[in-house]
Amino acid sequence: MFTFQASQYFDDLSFPFHIELYTIQQGQEIPLHTHDFVELVYVVEGCAVHEMSGMTYELRSGDIFILEPNIYHSYKGALHKDTIVYNVLFKLELLHRELNALCEIPSFLDFFYIAPFLRKNATFYPHVTLSGLRKSLFENHLASLHREEKERETGYQLVIKTRFIESLVQLSRYYAAYGNPLPTPAYTDEQWIASVVSLIEQHYNKPFSLDQLSRLCGMSIPSFTAKFKTFTKKTFVEFKHDIQIREACKLMETTSSKIVDIAHAVGFEDLSFFYRVFRKKMGFPPLKYRLSKR
Repeated sequence: MFTFQASQYFDDLSFPFHIELYTIQQGQEIPLHTHDFVELVYVVEGCAVHEMSGMTYELRSGDIFILEPNIYHSYKGALHKDTIVYNVLFKLELLHRELNALCEIPSFLDFFYIAPFLRKNATFYPHVTLSGLRKSLFENHLASLHREEKERETGYQLVIKTRFIESLVQLSRYYAAYGNPLPTPAYTDEQWIASVVSLIEQHYNKPFSLDQLSRLCGMSIPSFTAKFKTFTKKTFVEFKHDIQIREACKLMETTSSKIVDIAHAVGFEDLSFFYRVFRKKMGFPPLKYRLSKR
C-alpha cells in the first residue's frame, strides 16, 4: 500500500487542482493506495471493479463518487474492455471561501460529506449515476476543465475554479432530484445516533440541520432529538457547540489567527453569536481566553 502526495500532482500548491483522463486497461490491477487530497471519480465508459473498505463494486458509465483523503482503494480492469475515467484531484483549500456557500445546499452536504462518511461506516456504496442530458452536460464540464488545465491560457485558474464550482452545484441538483437515495443499513437507533455523533465530530464546522440528520436516521425530528439527548446527555445544538468551542480554543492556543477567522473556521458565520456561545461555554470572551493561555 502506498500514499500519493499532493506535491506529485499539483504544480502550484497554492492552486491544488488537477484533472486527468485515465484509462484502466483490460485486466490491469491498480494496487491498494490512498492520497492526501480529495478525489472525484467519473466513469466515462467501461466496467472496472473498484475495491474499497473490503467491498468491491463494478463501475459503469456515468458513475461518479467522492473519495476523501486517507481512504484506501484499488481498481481491477475488466477482462474484455478498457475503462476510461476522469480523476479530479483537489484539496479543500481550493474552495475555501466558496465551500461555505456550497454547504448551504443540503444535497451538496449529502453527496460531499454524508455519503463518503456512510461509506466508511456501512456496507453500501452511495454514489450518483448520471444519465441522459445530465451525463452529457457533466462530461462537457469535465472536458472543459481538462482542456483549460492542459492549455493553461491566461486566466485558466479562474476559469477552472468557476467551472468546477458550477459542476459541483449541478451535481448537487442532480443528486437532490435523481440521485440514488442513501440506502438504510440495518442499524439500531443507538448505532444511528453514534454514527451521527461521529459525523458531527468530523465535520463540526458544516451546517448540518436537525431535519437532515433525522431523515438520515429515518426518524422524526422529535424522536431524533430525544434519542440524541439520551445518548449524549446534551441537545444536538449543545453537543455541536461544545465541539466547536473546544476546537476554537485549540486554534487560539496554537495559532495567531484572528478571532474572526477562527470563528469562521469552526463553523460560526456570525461573529457576535460566536462571542455569545464562547462566553456561555467558557465564562469569558475569546480574547481574554487567548491572553490567559499566553
